[in-house]
Parts: sequence; structure tokens; C-alpha cells
Amino acid sequence: MAADILQSDLLRSSVIVTGSHYSMTTLIGRLLASAPQFHLLHEPTNAQPTLSYDSLAPTHWYEFYDEARSPALGEFLLLSMQSKGISREVLRRAGRVRSAEHALQVARYVQRKLPMILAPKPAIIKDPFLLFSARDLQRLAKIRVVLTVRHPCAFAESFIRAGNGFDFANLLQPQVLEAMPDEAEAIGMMAKSSGDLIDQAALLWRVLYGFADRYLSGNDLTCIVRQDEIVQTTDVAVNRLLAFSGATRSDDIDQFITENFTSGPADFDKGGSYIRRDGLLALNKWRGRLHPGEVSRIRRVTEGVAAAFDYGPETWLQT
Repeated sequence: MAADILQSDLLRSSVIVTGSHYSMTTLIGRLLASAPQFHLLHEPTNAQPTLSYDSLAPTHWYEFYDEARSPALGEFLLLSMQSKGISREVLRRAGRVRSAEHALQVARYVQRKLPMILAPKPAIIKDPFLLFSARDLQRLAKIRVVLTVRHPCAFAESFIRAGNGFDFANLLQPQVLEAMPDEAEAIGMMAKSSGDLIDQAALLWRVLYGFADRYLSGNDLTCIVRQDEIVQTTDVAVNRLLAFSGATRSDDIDQFITENFTSGPADFDKGGSYIRRDGLLALNKWRGRLHPGEVSRIRRVTEGVAAAFDYGPETWLQT
């Protein structure tokens, strides 16, 4: 039966790393996947995947696989970890190559899948868009969830700098509105009027982390990690994450920390590493980039939920 998939030891020994986009899921996911106990499974619910990884390519960003759909999601995750039929899948992807970039993506796909075939292990399922779905996967499969969190203003600064915005029609899913009835009106209004990037960032943060606070926080199977902890008390935060995940600290993890936590620019450099940053610069850059009026607007929308994640009044100061 499909529901039996959720009892698979391989799936139940895996760890979901989720939160929101721009919330360190890539950094934390790759950190944990540096441990010898895990492989990395990249964004299996990304709505616009490249040829370099497996995805269900759902209709919406932040697709909500609820209890009824969790077995199908679990089956896809398990098949992705087992990497069966990879030869056929590589040929299928090769047939879609239309550019040198596509060819590199297929090569990256092979690079990701071969270790899973040679040495099957549980996965670090790195996927910010899995946030809603993590609720029922956690409940039904007893899977552990690492929730990554940044200050609302830190998230907003990254969101604004990217400049892509967010279509709130993605959140008009019945499952989302049922789970967050107090946000249904705000989501509907934003889906119609869009608002500016400040409005979008603030409401998106509140909806996502309001859901997380309501359904994931306070669970022994959830580990919350804030950007502040990772930057300011790195060893303590990393050791806590490893203990929660059932991973051991290794030379590869120490090397990963050295290379990615303490050097580099404050922002993503398109010509370089996506995750290699100066941690303190990245943590505090919003304080010098957002106008006080913008901070006030974000605070007005998010402050109640932010307090649940220990972002109290003192954390909103810009000096």
C-alpha cells in the first residue's frame, strides 16, 4: 500500500531542511549532507526544476502535500533516494538538452545520483518549498525537520534585492487556507493587488513562519536554527544540529564550516559560490540597507510571529 511507503526506514531516517527561500536551507542542507550518514536530495518540490535534480515539478510554489497526498510525496522521495532506473532517466534528460548549460545540468544530475546508487543512505532533503508538506510528513512518517529562520528584515532585504517578487496565487491552495484561516483574507488580497516588494516579503514571511510556529514548533522532531545562532555561536549551533540529525562531526564538516561560514562577500556573487559568505556581514546587512520606514512596515506585519522565534524588540534596532 502507498501508505506503507511512509514507514520506510530510509525515509524515516532522513531529515527535511526547510523554511523559506532565502532562509539558509542551502547552507544548512549542504552542511548536514557533509556528514558521512547522509546524501543530499535537492528541492524535490521545486516548481521550476532544472535538469540537474529530481522534482515533482508541482503546480505551485510551496505546494501543500497534505495527509491525503503525503504517501505519493513519500514515494517520490524514496524513489529519488534509491535512484532506480537512472540509466533510462539520464537518457531521457539528455534528450532534452538544448544548450551547453543543459548539458552541464545533466552531468550534475549524474554526479548527484551516482553516490546514491553506490552507497544508499538516508537523505538530507533540502527544500524550502516543502514547508507546508513537512507537517504531515513529520506526523505520518516521524521524519525529523530542521526549520531555518532569518529575521524578517533579513529575509526582506534578500527578497527585495532579488527583485523577483512572489505571486500569492500560489498560496490560494485550499489546504493552505484551511491550515491558516486567519491569513486567508490577506493572501487573497495580495494575490489580487500584488503590493510592493516590502508588502510581499512581510506577508510571505508571516504566513510561512506563522504556519511553522503553529504546526512544527514545539515538536521533538523539529529543530529550529536561526541565522543569528549559526553566525554568532557556530560550534554550539552546528553540534546541536548534528546531534538532532543523528550525524557525526567529521573533517568534511569542519572544512565546510571553514570555507563557507567565515569568508566571502555579504551577498551571493553570481560568479562564485552561492553559499560562501562572511557570516556577520550577511547577518547584519539589512540594518544598513533598509530605510527606517521600511523596517517599521515589516515590523508592523511580522512582529507577533517574529517574537515566537525570539526576535524581540531589541532585534529591530538598526544601530
